[in-house]
Amino acid sequence: MSRTKGQTGEREAAALIRDLTGWDVRRRVRQHDGDSDLEGVPGWSVEIKRHASASRGDIAAWWAQAVAQARPAGLLPVLLYRRDRDQWRAVWPVGVHLALQERDYWTGYEWTVEGTPDAWAAVAREINTTRGNP
Repeated sequence: MSRTKGQTGEREAAALIRDLTGWDVRRRVRQHDGDSDLEGVPGWSVEIKRHASASRGDIAAWWAQAVAQARPAGLLPVLLYRRDRDQWRAVWPVGVHLALQERDYWTGYEWTVEGTPDAWAAVAREINTTRGNP
């Protein structure tokens, strides 16, 4: 049941990002340890979590997982999570908003921004535009 819930959450998040950005986003069917949960999000490694509840400790642990999978690929991490009967939330590195960036600005949970997926999508689209990605 937990696995099905996770797969459903990945499909929901892929559809949400697709609607917000126009990118061809889909769930990564064959996942290996360290893979992004979604394909088609240029410049970003996406971690999706769907749980009954989510404490700050849970979110910090999920963020660490997102960072660990993004780092080897040279991508920016983003965590999308949703509690039961709640809205999707997005967590991304504050460093993408800073003119002077340091690598540590996006590794620790204390260096994150949390907002709506709409807010993250606006940031992601702008970053990709300035980097020349579609």
